Amino acid sequence: MALFTLLKITRTRYMVGKKHVKPTTPGAVKVSEESRHWYAYRRDGKKQIKVRLFTDKAASLSELAKLNTALERGEAGMTDPRKVHLERSAVEHLDEFLPVMRAKGKSEKDKDRKEAILRTFVEKLKSLSDLTTKSVDAYLVGVPGSSGNRKKHLSAISVWVEWLLRKDRIAINPLDRIDLPTGGKKAKTRRALPVLLIQKLLDAARARPLAAFHERYGTEVGPGVRQRERAQKKRDTATAALIALGRERALVYKTAVYTGLRLGEIASLRPCHLELDKKPFPRLEIPGVLTKNDQQARLLLVPSFAEELAAWIKDTGKKADDPLFHVPQGSVKIMQKDLEFAGIPYRTSQGDADFHSLRMTSNVMLGQAGIPARIRQLFMRHSDIRLTMSTYDDASFLELEPIIKAMEGLGLK
Repeated sequence: MALFTLLKITRTRYMVGKKHVKPTTPGAVKVSEESRHWYAYRRDGKKQIKVRLFTDKAASLSELAKLNTALERGEAGMTDPRKVHLERSAVEHLDEFLPVMRAKGKSEKDKDRKEAILRTFVEKLKSLSDLTTKSVDAYLVGVPGSSGNRKKHLSAISVWVEWLLRKDRIAINPLDRIDLPTGGKKAKTRRALPVLLIQKLLDAARARPLAAFHERYGTEVGPGVRQRERAQKKRDTATAALIALGRERALVYKTAVYTGLRLGEIASLRPCHLELDKKPFPRLEIPGVLTKNDQQARLLLVPSFAEELAAWIKDTGKKADDPLFHVPQGSVKIMQKDLEFAGIPYRTSQGDADFHSLRMTSNVMLGQAGIPARIRQLFMRHSDIRLTMSTYDDASFLELEPIIKAMEGLGLK
């Protein structure tokens, strides 16, 4: 009977720069990587058994001794401490993970998308032992659309796999050797909008809800309507609600331009995240659990825009923990209709004008205003900024002052 031996797993990858590629890719460099963890390894006939231990060698040797003792005593169940987990259905593990994911997640839309992907993937798995490199590869091959879409599915699966590893329910990461989605047509090319078109979009967003109502029902109560006074009151109520809706949509777009926040981050905004009376500049602070990069977002606000936000909170009676804006699931299509109403083409040879284009517009306009790249990265919260959010203090906000002055110069209404 073969006993367990202690080893580290070495895997081979092919890289072009920092990108994983296929071995046949021109310029690919073969790289060998050694696992951080030690593994207990033995062969049982044709079957290979690997049990992930610890990064510390001494602790791993101690655990190895326990495994071999159990093996010699014939206590087969002790040779793999994850046996019980592996024999349970994959759906059970997923159901235990989803509440954890939803508690930490950002926008509900993102959580719903991840859950839908994971449930579709798990349908083909009977037990957790079926979660293998082969099963993930087979699933990704069947995902329709671009390579970017397959990467989104892989990202959702990787979040679940990381949880399973952290909870010690699986020994090795099945994603280490998968065929990463590469190549294919770029999913989307975006373009920034100049200030003039941004203003047209804001005006259209304010006007379109009421204009659509008037187009459908007319601008006045019809002459043949009974209980004319009652009908007029209903119309007045509807008109006020539609004006408020247009005002809210314009504020959402303006927030994206003035802050560089993403749609999901704007959806997570609460009045308690705003310090609108702060001097010399109002500011916004979003906890890391609500941002895409998991880092706290701390930004200065244009004073005139802060006044608009304060008026919105007052007029709508928003409480500290209420969503600042209602951002519906159909926000992408809503913006396309606003663009059409404003006479702005959604798609041109320069790219599409979608919601993320507003964030892109912020970066472009700041560059045109002469803001240095390092300060723009700080404002945009790109992944390669050198000054991270965790090291912010009040003094570091001074670096953002030129951005606020540049934004004030846009004069958006």
